[in-house]
Amino acid sequence: MPTVVPRRRGPETISSPARASHGVESRSSAAVWWRTYTHHLRLLRNGAIAWIVGLAGISWGVAVTFEDRYSTPEELAAFAEFEGVPAFEAMLGRLVGVTTVEGGVLSRWGMFGILAAIWGMLAAVRLLRRAEEDGHLEPLRAGATSPRGLLGSVLAAMGTVFAVFGAVIGVTHTAAGMDAATSWALGGAAALVAASFAAAGALASQLTPSSRRATGIVGIALGVALAVRIVASASATPEWVWWVTPLGWLGFLHELDQARTAVFVAYLGLLVVLLVATYLLADRDLHAGRLAADDEVVRRTPRPVAGQAGLAGRLTAGALRTWGLVTGLVALGFGLLARDFSEAVADLETMAELTAMLGYPAMGTPEGIIGFAFSLVGIVLAVFAAGQAVAIREEEATWRIEHLLVRPVGRVRWLVTRTATAAVAVALAALLAGVLGWAGTALVGTPIALTDGVLAGVNLIPIAWLALGVGVAVVGLLPRRTAPVTYTLVIAAYLLDFVGGMLELPEAVLDLSPFRHLAAVPAADPNLGAAVIMLAVAFAGAVVGVTAFRSRDLQEA
Repeated sequence: MPTVVPRRRGPETISSPARASHGVESRSSAAVWWRTYTHHLRLLRNGAIAWIVGLAGISWGVAVTFEDRYSTPEELAAFAEFEGVPAFEAMLGRLVGVTTVEGGVLSRWGMFGILAAIWGMLAAVRLLRRAEEDGHLEPLRAGATSPRGLLGSVLAAMGTVFAVFGAVIGVTHTAAGMDAATSWALGGAAALVAASFAAAGALASQLTPSSRRATGIVGIALGVALAVRIVASASATPEWVWWVTPLGWLGFLHELDQARTAVFVAYLGLLVVLLVATYLLADRDLHAGRLAADDEVVRRTPRPVAGQAGLAGRLTAGALRTWGLVTGLVALGFGLLARDFSEAVADLETMAELTAMLGYPAMGTPEGIIGFAFSLVGIVLAVFAAGQAVAIREEEATWRIEHLLVRPVGRVRWLVTRTATAAVAVALAALLAGVLGWAGTALVGTPIALTDGVLAGVNLIPIAWLALGVGVAVVGLLPRRTAPVTYTLVIAAYLLDFVGGMLELPEAVLDLSPFRHLAAVPAADPNLGAAVIMLAVAFAGAVVGVTAFRSRDLQEA
């Protein structure tokens, strides 16, 4: 194999000092800030494409298929009965005017808003605290950029991405037939949700010297905001409680409430408070946190790892903690609401029949609710698995694997170990979701069997491993396109299942989506045939990726 000489790009070129005597062009502070801003835009680009396509695309699908989904007065009447039912509002948020396309789309943003918040939170912590931990900010801080200037470039880059997110929603939803004012109000509010939790992530990154702790702080804040929204959905709770949580403000965007101005004032006020606090705390030493004592060792000496497998486990552990927490909380939340959901659906015979036709049987039982809920957990796990393929690629793109491959660690061994570790992490997250889903039903007095909960989690492993296997194949064949191709394939597969039927696509096309073959376990038996095919494709993808990676040159970002 030819010798590969890494050609460094990124922060080193951004913060190069002026060396006029050597013929190097000097740059002003403004020029360095601009280069730093564009650098962070590049770091955000791939993930932003996936999130924007996913969230805006699924929401657009709801708008464009609304009339087909509820084509008769009976179906609209059944959907209208969701309004005021605490179980449904706890999951979907405040429901207003759901018999209109505007109300139908807004009703989904109680869930989509949570995903936008997770996106903003993770993006901010990754660009600030995680980059600082990994040593990527030293070259930037050593140049002509001050700590607050560097923070400003990160926040400006995230603000640009979120503005594009809002504009995409405004344009696509208007084109789908929604009222233009409502479409753009939704786009602006969705962008502000992501920006608010990104600002919270930036603030947490100043408070603690650990990315894990920063993510935990914002995760707790997100959990509290969601808990307050669940309390607000109760029939005996005053209306003003919805205004206590930023996850409740999206429910006031319908024109019937005439509260859009108040919604934007609330989001902008929250954003200003978080940004001001972040800027006040940003002038600190690298690797330090405001919550750390002066004599505290803010950077722990890492424990030695036991070989390549131990290193792979350590590299995967952080993502497993984050995504395991997300999937576990989603499953636990649905388990806690299973009794209320099942009782509400049981009282709505038309809704029970409609959901059965869509492939979700026995929705009037806790098992049926868990089966439906875990179809949503499945997409979260698939995104987690795709992210692991992207993480594998990033080790190559940043040349970190050079230190391993020059030692007695072969290419095949490295990639197989990383892939196997990621597969184990995905399986553990799926099992945790199954156990917590069962625990939620047990806590509210209508428990499903523990074996049913575990089986519901196991049922998701093949589809998540499929995403991982395809991602590894892309790592081997198209390394620089790993993130956009892998995330796009996962989101496209979910969209095909979600809106394909309403678009009256041919059955052969719909069957291409693996999500279409995901059985509603435990209310239905697992689809063993589909599971075997998914596992076979996942294994084949991994083999293709390892074989291609073995024979090609290493490629930087």
